[in-house]
Amino acid sequence: MRIMAKWCAAGLTACVWSLSFNALADDSAALKKKLASFRQFSAHFEQEVLDAQGKPLQKGSGEMVLQRPDHFRWEAKQPDDNLILSDGKAVWLYDPFVEQVTVMSLSKAVINTPFLLISSTDDKIWNNYLIDQDGSAFTITSKKKDQRIESLRMVFDSQNRISRMEVNEAQGQRSEFTLSSFNTKPVIKSDTFNFKAPEGVTVDDQR
Repeated sequence: MRIMAKWCAAGLTACVWSLSFNALADDSAALKKKLASFRQFSAHFEQEVLDAQGKPLQKGSGEMVLQRPDHFRWEAKQPDDNLILSDGKAVWLYDPFVEQVTVMSLSKAVINTPFLLISSTDDKIWNNYLIDQDGSAFTITSKKKDQRIESLRMVFDSQNRISRMEVNEAQGQRSEFTLSSFNTKPVIKSDTFNFKAPEGVTVDDQR
């Protein structure tokens, strides 16, 4: 009886694991389908940064433009200027205040900048993440441990547009983003996803 009980317990555990794996796979497919429903979009964002206890630290705002696959522009205007730009091959992280730009490969940059997943169609990159759906919200968590970004949460509205995002860092700090002026047919200029370092700016190329 004990042996049979062990077999039953093992079988039940395997069944539960299989169901959980299939559910996560379905959640991943559901998120990819939602993101694939728009090829491009632009939006305004309002940001609030909170500490590990939920105390507000800072507020900001800016504009974002996306074009699938792998073209992304995230430009913060307040309280300080900074830019995250993906040209489809590399990602440029530009901080005008310190006059420095860091260049990284797309696959490396997405680890610390999970927003880039929104524009990605590469299954090799997506396979590094677990997706968990809760109604209209999806939580994206890296399979790799000891990452600076613990999770990214995306919330969609009734019109299938991203309305909110939340980035949770391993140290407990959280950034909440509210999107507005969502436009799926923006006028995208030819240089929107191009970056040329201004004169005097230090380039840290980590590709």
